[in-house]
Amino acid sequence: MPFTPFHLGPGLLIKAAAPRHFSFLAYTASQVAIDLESGYFLATSQAPVHRTLHTFAVGAVVGLVTGVATAWIARRAVPAWRTSQDPRIRSEVGTRAGLYGGLSGGVLHSLFDGIMHRDIMPFRPFTSDNPLLGLVGLEVLHWGCLAAGAIGALWLSWPGERARRSYES
Repeated sequence: MPFTPFHLGPGLLIKAAAPRHFSFLAYTASQVAIDLESGYFLATSQAPVHRTLHTFAVGAVVGLVTGVATAWIARRAVPAWRTSQDPRIRSEVGTRAGLYGGLSGGVLHSLFDGIMHRDIMPFRPFTSDNPLLGLVGLEVLHWGCLAAGAIGALWLSWPGERARRSYES
């Protein structure tokens, strides 16, 4: 799913479930960082399109590095986020939340793309097989990601007591 918003849906759901401990910004940045690989190979008409960054091992490392870098850059670019009274906002620039967001993004990217793309070898260097391919249909994968995003967005915006309790510092 190069450069598509489908990957972001599960990230919104994770942010809603753990708003103080997860950076959606880092999650999103790791998705883009990994898809730069696909974008390059698509633009230069080289196959396979999904290579090293689309493995669990390397995707996790890219996610962690991207998460730390995103938190560091965001702290400097938007200093008001560090002192925000809303922990959902503060976590967007936190190093630990950046690590969790980036790592989740790096690993989930390989999972989702592994389900739908034949050229992915998510368990490399251990095996070139892709046991994830076709695990669920493409329509189920896309609708699942969209549903996760819708649920996450609603949960994050829900004004009820349950939401307030989960955001308390």
